[in-house]
Amino acid sequence: MTHMEEDFKDDTDKGLFDRHVANMRWAMDLFDEYGAKLTFESDQPFAKANSIWGVNALKEVVDRGHGVGTHAGFGATRGVTLTVDQLAAKFKENKSLVDALVGAANNKGVSGGTGPTDWVLAASAAGFGYSDAVTGFGYLSMPVSARPDGWTNQYILKTAYHDAIPPELANRLYPRLLADAKDLEPDADGVLTMMGGDIGELASLGEGRTNCFPNCVLDATDVAAVVAAIVEADSIRDRSRVARLNMHIPMVLLDKKNETLLRQLLGEIKSYADKGTVTWATQVGSYEGFISW
Repeated sequence: MTHMEEDFKDDTDKGLFDRHVANMRWAMDLFDEYGAKLTFESDQPFAKANSIWGVNALKEVVDRGHGVGTHAGFGATRGVTLTVDQLAAKFKENKSLVDALVGAANNKGVSGGTGPTDWVLAASAAGFGYSDAVTGFGYLSMPVSARPDGWTNQYILKTAYHDAIPPELANRLYPRLLADAKDLEPDADGVLTMMGGDIGELASLGEGRTNCFPNCVLDATDVAAVVAAIVEADSIRDRSRVARLNMHIPMVLLDKKNETLLRQLLGEIKSYADKGTVTWATQVGSYEGFISW
């Protein structure tokens, strides 16, 4: 999945918007060659830009068989704790912009918006069915007793805020229904699916470091790390359950200058798809597969 971030200037800079759209189209062409799927999750600036500049790029994504979702660059606001209703209203504001472009049926999930407020109840109240790419921020709504050892507020806010959770891949592979954001234990009466399976931002995987930005470099070690995650996941997963892997490929990496490495990545994954080890899916496709399992 790729985030059209909250600090993008697409709604005021047509040149930037045009470049983003061109790179999105190029990336979809590339991924199509390998039977691969992208999901673009949009925050407000890019969603607004689709209307401002008269190019519905997000609808084009859906029409081409790729995925769309909502991005929410808020939630863990330092020093401010929103009520559930306030957080739900912020989720709804972002969701409505994407809904207007692709329809609510194609926009069922959100990435971001986690923090000290109960993000499960808020996202559900806003109409989302799932949350993906949940990071350390998601633990801030939970008592320390419901977090891994050492995951204090200070540790999360200074170090692990963008680390995938739960920390152990074996616990992170499976989507889970949650009734609230008090813990990550699955609930039979859950209202929101936490999708799981995250392995992090692509260019950071080879470094093996927490939040290495801006020192992350996309290279062959990152491709090797993705392959290693596939091999590990396949060796440990419970085959009676839906298991998934999800990587974040920032928009800056979806550029022709990275074509060789991206082809290497897609080719490696295709070898596992050809063997039936993995199946590509959009975020919403993965969610729908889980709830119908």
